Amino acid sequence: MYHYKNSFINFTDFGKGNAVLLVHGFLENETMWQKTTAALQKKYRVITVDLLGHGKSDCYGYVHNMEEQADMLFGLINHLRLRKVTLVGHSMGGYVSLAFAELYPDNVRALVLLNSSAQADSDERKINRSRAIEVVKKNSNAFIQMATQNLFNEQAHLLFKTEINHFTQQALKTPVQGIIAALEGMKNRMDREALLHFGPYPKLIIASENDTIIPIEDIKNQVIDADVTFKTIPGGHVSTIEQNELVNELLLHFLKKNG
Repeated sequence: MYHYKNSFINFTDFGKGNAVLLVHGFLENETMWQKTTAALQKKYRVITVDLLGHGKSDCYGYVHNMEEQADMLFGLINHLRLRKVTLVGHSMGGYVSLAFAELYPDNVRALVLLNSSAQADSDERKINRSRAIEVVKKNSNAFIQMATQNLFNEQAHLLFKTEINHFTQQALKTPVQGIIAALEGMKNRMDREALLHFGPYPKLIIASENDTIIPIEDIKNQVIDADVTFKTIPGGHVSTIEQNELVNELLLHFLKKNG
């Protein structure tokens, strides 16, 4: 059991070997990584965690900024007596992983951004986050249903109906305070593109061709002249559902060389 500043943090810990810390995104929780954990734990020690205000972890405050989440992860790896970890962050989990990498570079063996970005929010996106917060205050379930459905195109809804339904049911467990605190944290996060160029550890970015949340053109611009391995895959934002086997294959290949 792990507590961060009197807040309970839920995590799992499987396998042996070099540690890989899987960090979920907004409205997600550690259950999203079940198939990835199964694929990686044969060769690596795989840790998943519910971020503050998500899954079974407590809310810590009314704003969960990326640095606070990173501090929580740092406390967790100390609790587990680990020195270095490979971070794999999906979407918001990538923002948290970047914050961790900036604050604790000596504890990073390698960094993977999955459907994520090193840029800060644009002014337009900040306005949309603020609007989302007002919607959540009025009807959080309607917001979650809309937000999760919009992550998948029509074809994905047909092909992965069961998985998307499970994804949505997990998202509906996210408390209102956790949703708002995460939106506030993402809205105010720092730009960390410099880490893609100067971070002293191997880096992999996996981007989806039809990602409507993190457009692939934005990622292509970020990796120009950056010290990053860049892979593009088919599908949309939640690649752990739409391209799970391919994602696991790319992770294992990268970990074999760097993790």
